[in-house]
Amino acid sequence: MNIRKEIRDTFKYILIGLILAAGLNYGLGYVLGADKPVMAVVSGSMEPTLNIGDLVIIKKVNPDKIEVGNIVVYYDPYKNIRVVHRVVKIDNIDGKRYFITKGDNNLTNPLPDQDVGIAPLLVGKEIRGKVILKIPKLGLVKVYFSDIVAKYGIVKAVSFLLLLFIAFGILEDFLKDKKVKTPSNK
Repeated sequence: MNIRKEIRDTFKYILIGLILAAGLNYGLGYVLGADKPVMAVVSGSMEPTLNIGDLVIIKKVNPDKIEVGNIVVYYDPYKNIRVVHRVVKIDNIDGKRYFITKGDNNLTNPLPDQDVGIAPLLVGKEIRGKVILKIPKLGLVKVYFSDIVAKYGIVKAVSFLLLLFIAFGILEDFLKDKKVKTPSNK
């Protein structure tokens, strides 16, 4: 059991994971035309269609091609965040298209976002893209990590994760070295 090797291997795997994630994100962004093509769902506002922890893939679309019923990602200038909601109505005012959005969860979102002041009338430039794929639960790691960072700060969260990886590596080595005696190998 070599702790230095475990630490080195842990950093190596984390670095490889980060490089792969960044490469996949940039590659998808290039292919799909979206600046942030992958997003984890962090609230229950779109349940049952999208659940907390689902990963969604976003493709940039021409705002003229957006239709009622499409699930879109828009930039909320009030909260400075991206929101995933469904287009429930499109208004044409003075030749400009305005999108009215709403979460699918009627308990948390009984009215459109614009009616309750969650978001302004959305114009095309605020629509970041259209959801084209959902991968259930794959974003849970990101959601949980974001919660940990929010509660304890980035340094403590990263330190905790590193210690956890190292502990699992040491435990794995310990269990490999341990031979279980059975009646056939006494």
